[in-house]
Amino acid sequence: MPVAEPPEELAAAAELLARAKRVLVLTGAGVSAESGIATFRDPGGLWDRYPPEHFATWQGLLRAALGHPSSVVRFMGEVLGPIARAKPNLAHRAIVEIERRAHASVVTQNIDGLHQDAGSNGVRQIHGSLLEVADVHGRLLRRLDRAELRRIADAVERAAERPFALVRALHALWPLAGVSRYGGYRPDVVLFGETLRQPDWDDAQRGAEQCDLMVVIGTSAMVMPAAALPQRARAHGAKIVLVDPVPHTRADLHLRGRAGEVMPALVRLAYRDD
Repeated sequence: MPVAEPPEELAAAAELLARAKRVLVLTGAGVSAESGIATFRDPGGLWDRYPPEHFATWQGLLRAALGHPSSVVRFMGEVLGPIARAKPNLAHRAIVEIERRAHASVVTQNIDGLHQDAGSNGVRQIHGSLLEVADVHGRLLRRLDRAELRRIADAVERAAERPFALVRALHALWPLAGVSRYGGYRPDVVLFGETLRQPDWDDAQRGAEQCDLMVVIGTSAMVMPAAALPQRARAHGAKIVLVDPVPHTRADLHLRGRAGEVMPALVRLAYRDD
């Protein structure tokens, strides 16, 4: 039986990947959707049910906690639980294979740590990480393993079903957020209105300027300034390959489909002769 030819755009993207000297992989929520982590901005996503002006800023969270404490606890549980229980999917592992075969780096808008769990090194986490705890000045204090985050998530979810839910949830969150004799500490994540994490953001911009191929996976391209990275790469001569079910970024090639299906196929085709 003859082997079916790959779709034209997939073949063209594979050729770009195979020939690229420097690859920058930019990922958003879509790369982790198949790991069970719901996207924030898609219809029915978290921001539909928990408006970001109330739940994605510290001021908004404080007002919500004072006025609707049970909703804050439910929100915390819906954020923590899926991330705590997630495992890398085939897209994460395909990206690791690109790093193994090419001069490649990863920039992610995700806070879930799944790239690292899959084996990626030196990931630029421009929105921070839920598995890292920092002081109020952004200095890293400690890293949590996923098992510890699961224990916290389980306790927060149990708190949501009991009286004094917010008090119980804050107690459960103590390893992740609170106040010690040395000052306040919190998850090292970037909320709305805060600057992107450094030096990750500067590294991401340099990577966009130096790459000759950017692979954009599962990002809405709506969150600035991260959404400007593909334009920065294009301005410096890079080709852009978009992997997403729907087009939304100006790209040279658009590979429609789920990241967990498209990325392994792209990697297999690009490196089949190695």
